[in-house]
Amino acid sequence: MNRFRGYPLGAWFVLVTGVLLGVRTAALMRLGRADMFALNFKVYYYAAETALAGGDFYAATPPDWPAYRYLYPPLSVLAFYPAAIPGGWLPGFVVHTAGAVVIGAAGGVLLCRYVERSGRSLSRIDYALVAAFLVASIHSVPSVFYGNVNVQLAALTVVGFVALDRGREELSGVAFALVAFIKVFPALFGVWFLRRRAWRAVGAAVGTGVGLLALGVPVFGVETTRTYFREALFPRNRADMFQGGLDPNSAYITLRRPLSVAFPEMDPTLLVALPFLLLAPVVLYLYTDLDDRVDRLVAIHGTVTATLLALPSYFIYYVYLVFPLVALLYLMDDRPVRTAFVAGAFVANISYTLNNAENVVRLLPDAVQPALFSVVRPVFTFMSPIEYGMVLMLAACVAYRYRNGVSVRTVASAAA
Repeated sequence: MNRFRGYPLGAWFVLVTGVLLGVRTAALMRLGRADMFALNFKVYYYAAETALAGGDFYAATPPDWPAYRYLYPPLSVLAFYPAAIPGGWLPGFVVHTAGAVVIGAAGGVLLCRYVERSGRSLSRIDYALVAAFLVASIHSVPSVFYGNVNVQLAALTVVGFVALDRGREELSGVAFALVAFIKVFPALFGVWFLRRRAWRAVGAAVGTGVGLLALGVPVFGVETTRTYFREALFPRNRADMFQGGLDPNSAYITLRRPLSVAFPEMDPTLLVALPFLLLAPVVLYLYTDLDDRVDRLVAIHGTVTATLLALPSYFIYYVYLVFPLVALLYLMDDRPVRTAFVAGAFVANISYTLNNAENVVRLLPDAVQPALFSVVRPVFTFMSPIEYGMVLMLAACVAYRYRNGVSVRTVASAAA
């Protein structure tokens, strides 16, 4: 049977459940976290307002949230100057949110066109679902609610991956450099550039990133740049959070969670290094064959997944996986592997912590609650569903690579 016939039920299932859970999340956040509405945007707003007045924007905080400060590189604050509209933060937030929706939807359209160029015919339903998944899924809604920039930057990663696929290396490098300039961790996506020997992309990314950091010195001063490195960049390791086991209600994606639970006395340095050591061979294996587009998507998916799992990434960073995730939902043609991949993507849509899961259990009849609590608590303490789903999808990618002609012996010879 031709893989391009019939309805893409697996893709629709993942996209629809993601969006429906996103709608539910939006309603719950509106009721339970109304005081935190637009919190990230307020940080941007007051930082930009302070910078415009010539003050120390790293010391600026929203009036009701003094613990939250600006954490991006100095020059990035210029991007938020238009948000500092006189008269309060609300008008700027409206513009900011409208921009997130438009940019996210545009990223969804670009992703759909990439899939169609791969030979898969898509309907208007597909276009709408992909755009909605990028803007309004359970992975995106918190960013929109708080006014974060993850949706916009995730759309920019779509631009980067598609541009590299089209051979536009400089554009790809600049796109990823802009994303990494803000969020830092996407710099590890550059491993994909190295594997593809996309040296112009590497040069464009390094030149853009270093240039933007350097330009911040004459614009805002040496001390401001030092403040960024000292107070924003270096503390991102968060190794102390995992000592004795990560709190199961912490919204982090990372292999450090199960490792810290299984080995609560593990040395913090080893706890930081071990996820990289475990994931590097997997990524290497996925890189052994890049003959066609699905092979490359599997490798990209492994790259992004390994980045998120190796670092202490927030749940809301899952949206950066949207390019390879959605493309593989439509294009992966190995049925058993595709089934496992779809299952993993669905499980990852259950972006819940232990507290969320316990609240769901409490809605069920009293007779079944004790048995469910006895299962839910250890399962959610060891890993969150989003992590289980990501590991399952990564395993599906490995299975795809193995079933499509690359053995472990090939990896050994490639590494020799």
